[in-house]
Amino acid sequence: MHKVGIIGLGNVGSTLSNNLVQSGAVDELVLIDKRKDKLLADKLDLEDSFAASGHFVTIKTNDYTELSDAELVVISVGDIKAYFGDNPDRWVELAINRKNVIEISQQLKKITFSGIIIVISNPCDAITTLLQKELNYPTDKIFGTGTLLDTSRLKRQLWQETGIAPSSLSGYVLGEHGDSQFIAWSTIDDVLLSGIERTHFEESVRKGGQAVFNGKRYTNFAIAKCCQQLIEAVFQDSHSIYPVSTYHQEFGVYISYPAIIGRKGILSTYPLSLNTEEEKKMQLSAQAILSKTSSK
Repeated sequence: MHKVGIIGLGNVGSTLSNNLVQSGAVDELVLIDKRKDKLLADKLDLEDSFAASGHFVTIKTNDYTELSDAELVVISVGDIKAYFGDNPDRWVELAINRKNVIEISQQLKKITFSGIIIVISNPCDAITTLLQKELNYPTDKIFGTGTLLDTSRLKRQLWQETGIAPSSLSGYVLGEHGDSQFIAWSTIDDVLLSGIERTHFEESVRKGGQAVFNGKRYTNFAIAKCCQQLIEAVFQDSHSIYPVSTYHQEFGVYISYPAIIGRKGILSTYPLSLNTEEEKKMQLSAQAILSKTSSK
């Protein structure tokens, strides 16, 4: 029996809920959101799909006590309208989600939840760091989606350049899920890099979500699918390797790096042979996250 809680039923949380129901990956869902009308609508809409999907899921709403025996909780709170101003970036939600972290932590501390926590909320690395500290939670049991989405965007770009299926391509985007991220070119097969203008390519990957956002004022499909991958890696104890926002003792902050994921969460990081320039970019990215996470 797989039981998952999703806190925050915006575009991403709702899409993830539907993914989990349609895939048959969960037996129980606990959906939590302050917007009661939206929450009820999502619940009814999901239940209306049961007859067509062939999967039955018990869905409960706005009851933190139901998370006590959940295997996993996803944090997907935020306010997409915060991005509607001039020149928004992922840090625009920091103040909003800092408050959400405190509220969610207060609720989780009242119950006996001890499962895995996956953070989607932006700025992902900072919010994962703040939530772990607020809960005083084991660092291996809480992680963020981090640059898994950015790595997926990298593979889309490589596919468009090479014609090779994204699922067959290697390579990672590392560091912050934000402006200081970088492509670890040393992790990509040299054969694929012939003719690629790296500066333009890296900028396209970094801003890959902006084109999606500009068209519909939110992103949802890819990030929800990435989170579903991580949930299934936990459920299946698959020991799969994904670039996720995980705690690094040397930096004192969560930052994306390949990690082995299984039933107990982050089992270990997967060592890469980064070159000197990439190591420096990793440090600079960690400093960027730490400086903004520490500020009030």
